[in-house]
Amino acid sequence: MRKLLTWVAGLAGIAALLRRRQRSRAVEGAPATAPDPAVELRQRLAETRTSEATVAAAAAEPPAQAAPLEEPASLDERRARIHERAQEAIDSMRGPDGDADDTDQPGGAA
Repeated sequence: MRKLLTWVAGLAGIAALLRRRQRSRAVEGAPATAPDPAVELRQRLAETRTSEATVAAAAAEPPAQAAPLEEPASLDERRARIHERAQEAIDSMRGPDGDADDTDQPGGAA
């Protein structure tokens, strides 16, 4: 009886081993379902390199003829223009009667 049990257990073990080997061979032969991340990375790197080459080629081209720039204004002229713009901004912030709106400021009209 003991010998019979040993033979049955041995045959069951061999059958399980053979089934496992068949399954692993079937899995090895099947095509990969997920794309390889290395391939995707290579594609993205190639796209980046081509776009960088395009930008570099565009930068290497001579720029289009730009309109000649105005001669730089003297320091006094620039100060006068800035002062005028500041005065316009102050005037636009004042109310219609020419006084500054003091309702939001502490100590102003409440």
